[in-house]
Amino acid sequence: MADSNKYIDMSAKEALKLAKDKYLLLPDIQREYVWSMEDIEKLFESIVDGYPIGSCIFWKTNKKTLNAEKPNLYFFLREFKREESKNEKASEMFGEEGDYYIVLDGQQRITSLNIALYGSYTCYKGGRGRSKSDPKYWITRELYYNLDFYKNEEDEEKDDENPPKRFSFLTKEDANNGNYYKVKNILAFDDDRALLRELIKAGYEEIIQNDLCRLFSRIHSSGSDGIVHYYCISENTYDEALDIFVRVNSTGRKLSKSDLLFSTLIDGWKEGKENIENTLKSANSKGDSFSFSRDYLMRLLLVLADAPTNLKIESFDKKTIQKIRDDWENLSKAFINMVETLVSIGLSDGFLTSYNATMPIVYFIYKGGKINSEGAKKEIRKFLSISMAKRLFGVASNDALRSTRAALQSYDCKKNPFVLSIFDSVTLTGNRTFKVEETDIDYWLDNYTIGPNTYIILSLLYPTLKLSQESFHQDHCHPHVSFDDKPISSLGLSEETVREWQYKRNLLPNLQFLEGRENESKNKTPLKDWIADGNTIKFLPSGVSLELKDFDDFFTERRKLIRGELIRIFNIKIITE
Repeated sequence: MADSNKYIDMSAKEALKLAKDKYLLLPDIQREYVWSMEDIEKLFESIVDGYPIGSCIFWKTNKKTLNAEKPNLYFFLREFKREESKNEKASEMFGEEGDYYIVLDGQQRITSLNIALYGSYTCYKGGRGRSKSDPKYWITRELYYNLDFYKNEEDEEKDDENPPKRFSFLTKEDANNGNYYKVKNILAFDDDRALLRELIKAGYEEIIQNDLCRLFSRIHSSGSDGIVHYYCISENTYDEALDIFVRVNSTGRKLSKSDLLFSTLIDGWKEGKENIENTLKSANSKGDSFSFSRDYLMRLLLVLADAPTNLKIESFDKKTIQKIRDDWENLSKAFINMVETLVSIGLSDGFLTSYNATMPIVYFIYKGGKINSEGAKKEIRKFLSISMAKRLFGVASNDALRSTRAALQSYDCKKNPFVLSIFDSVTLTGNRTFKVEETDIDYWLDNYTIGPNTYIILSLLYPTLKLSQESFHQDHCHPHVSFDDKPISSLGLSEETVREWQYKRNLLPNLQFLEGRENESKNKTPLKDWIADGNTIKFLPSGVSLELKDFDDFFTERRKLIRGELIRIFNIKIITE
């Protein structure tokens, strides 16, 4: 082909039309779309300011080659829903004549243009109790130009920490409450003169006219001022095209390690991309949702395949790749089984501070272990609480994964239950172990404030609660607001004591699990009144005043009770009183 092996300019309008008409396609080795709304906003800043936005690489081919090669190809996204949207798979047979362009490099930019100019960006509004299956917790936004941008630039009282943005993704309601111009409206005009007449008619300032006309010009231009600048290759086969992709991404234009490893894993595995993406989607949609990433899954597959756990190309040798492909069904089932177990013990993304800590559990299942019993779930809670509270998989994670896997390899998972003692002999980098000492418990009680770590420890202290069935909150025994400066000042405490109590209110000795509706009704109720109304709390010390003025006594005595229970749970031999 005359235009092969050289750089060519194409207008963004033309490229997006090719994408719409399904002549511009994505290969399966491309990673999923990952840009944030802020990334797209900055892209349009660069376009308006006249900056280049980088070159692409297209494989130019035809239907005859595609029908013979039958590569896995996908269409571009327009309406993007974060963590949910997946590129639609193209048919393996192409019937239309004409040139087809396979985007080997440049997917993120082209998809971003497609979303901003023709589609929308939808994000999940996260939070405890906000189910991803409920549409009201998903917010859809479109790209707008800020008509007050230059006015704000001249404002002497502008907020330097949160400067105004020229481009912003907004809901329709937010846009109506401000002074904005929807970016995709410029595509309704045939040329920049018609656009300019409309902008003048609307009374926009000249600097705004220049910005919007500049944007229009760069989107439509196919010359040196255009924004789709691509290197055209016309290799005869898909494999030859992929070879160029790998060479490009192993020199100066690198993707992440997991992206390149993913490309290696699915090359020649037609169902690979779909299998992996569907498995991640299924796992992340369980319970109150999770955030298992492709990085996590790549490393987990290495752990399960008894391969080196380092995310390096040499870890994915032919033998390992073949094992993963051949046993994918069992590998993925073990992973999903583990996630369902996390849900059953009340865990979700917000309370899982170490995803790597879950990998030994998957390995145990993969090797034939059963974790459905209440006893196994209790031991899994203990294992995860120690792993997260002591950050065992956060430092030197490869060492932790290799060592725990070695312990499981010497353990008959099929015949024996999952118990914490499996890892008694494991010593990690820095002499860290899975054994809990009194000093560990004291550290947790005196340092861990309300959050993921206190949640997992409370789950050990409240083993009978059905955390997967009800929404249990971490509640303050003495209400949080009671320690605010105004109410606590009436107690006549020293400033040092006030600050100490305000810190202690968020520690484990002042926390309990309370079902969501109960927590809402308790709210600001003083502990003394709450108990007087017939309620109770676990580990309530006897013979101790529940008045706020006696908080220190309550804290000390409840701390002793919780400490004693944790010592019992972890079967610690008492060394000191």
